[in-house]
Amino acid sequence: MFAQHKVVVAHPARRVAAIMAAPDHPWTVGLDGDGRQLLATVGVRIGRLPIYKHVQLTLGTLPSAVPTDRLMLPVSWQAVGGPPLFPRMEGTIHVEPGQAGYTKLTLNARYDPPLGKLGELIDVALMHRVAQATITDFLERLVGRLESELAGK
Repeated sequence: MFAQHKVVVAHPARRVAAIMAAPDHPWTVGLDGDGRQLLATVGVRIGRLPIYKHVQLTLGTLPSAVPTDRLMLPVSWQAVGGPPLFPRMEGTIHVEPGQAGYTKLTLNARYDPPLGKLGELIDVALMHRVAQATITDFLERLVGRLESELAGK
């Protein structure tokens, strides 16, 4: 299954890409760890109720010559602990120039529903909306962290 979310950030793509490419990953959400494997949180908000799950967040490596205003960063996450009801998400965060000093961020992700055929039926009925909401929440919180970093520079 495929999920996608796009956000526009009111900062130049060159600055956004530089922060996203930073080796210390200051933009990660719910960070609790370091290195290429990070413990993070993903989830959704239903009204005022946050429903989050700890995940192992894995960031891909970037080529040594990163373009100045475009970036494709491989990202994946998998639930930590508990039953295997949450699918592993694999995707890419795209950073590209938008109009007049703005930046477009896109998170494209794919996942295979757990539990085989039953999981596929549940996904069609409900879980795809949850997966989409998780992608949306993750990218929106990432943008919040990015904007904090950008305001400090």
